[in-house]
Amino acid sequence: MHIPEGMLTQQTTVASWIASLPVVGYAVVTVRKKMSDSRVVLMAVLAALIFALQMLNFPVAGGTSGHFAGGAAAAIILGPWAAVLIMTTVLIIQAFMFADGGVLALGANMFNMAIVGPMVGWAVYALVTKLRDTRVGRSIGSFTAAWSATMAAALCAGLMLWISGRAPFGIAVGSMAFWHAIIGVGEGLITAALVNYILSVRPDILEAPERTVSTRGVAIGMGVLAFLAAGLSFLASGNPDGLEYVYEKIGTSYTATELVSGPLPDYAVPGLSNETLAGILAGFVGVIVTGVGLYAVITALRGRRLGQ
Repeated sequence: MHIPEGMLTQQTTVASWIASLPVVGYAVVTVRKKMSDSRVVLMAVLAALIFALQMLNFPVAGGTSGHFAGGAAAAIILGPWAAVLIMTTVLIIQAFMFADGGVLALGANMFNMAIVGPMVGWAVYALVTKLRDTRVGRSIGSFTAAWSATMAAALCAGLMLWISGRAPFGIAVGSMAFWHAIIGVGEGLITAALVNYILSVRPDILEAPERTVSTRGVAIGMGVLAFLAAGLSFLASGNPDGLEYVYEKIGTSYTATELVSGPLPDYAVPGLSNETLAGILAGFVGVIVTGVGLYAVITALRGRRLGQ
């Protein structure tokens, strides 16, 4: 669902930055004030896991593929504002290191995947669990939240393509809705699995996002899973994802000029001819940089607050 460089008009690009930056800024302030040290560690590990899982594109239908987004899962586990920062970090690393999503289009990708997705996912999960706050209710809520978040983010991306003149409204929005209704099932299953794992080992983590609890065991488990997912990235489907299908197959053509190619473009390692090994190494680097980077930034911000 990553919008590439040059796909959106200048007006849409600027508007998306204006809409995204204040929300990300508020998320920084909120997490800086309220997040405990243990949850900052879990934030970093969850960001690394989401980065890795996004590498595992799975085939859908009609020659398309989808991948886990993670916004709803992050919001359910750590709250919506932490999720905004987790997803923003993932998108920044992907854009600047791997040329996955445009740098200028980062504002749009943040709006869709780091704001709309987590916020919709959190709202739906809260509604469902309010109606039925049981283990089954939380499982249903996490699946429904993830599916809804996927659809909401996809519809926003489709609207941006239509506003930018890349495809007619029916094609841009209709196709994005169709493909992501299917992709959302995979998103829901993965999210429900993650939530059920936490409910099985440390349900108190989900009780209150700002409560100080030990997250060491869960963080270690998710960290291992992140490296495992990155190591299996060579199994990812090579088919275009739902967004790529829209603008490559049925949208208007455009000439993409990458503003930043990144040190590991397209998850490849320059000079390494073995594509499988290169992809795995790039995935490992991404997992480490994402987790360490987010932890370092949040820790520095919290230290500055405490020093005031």
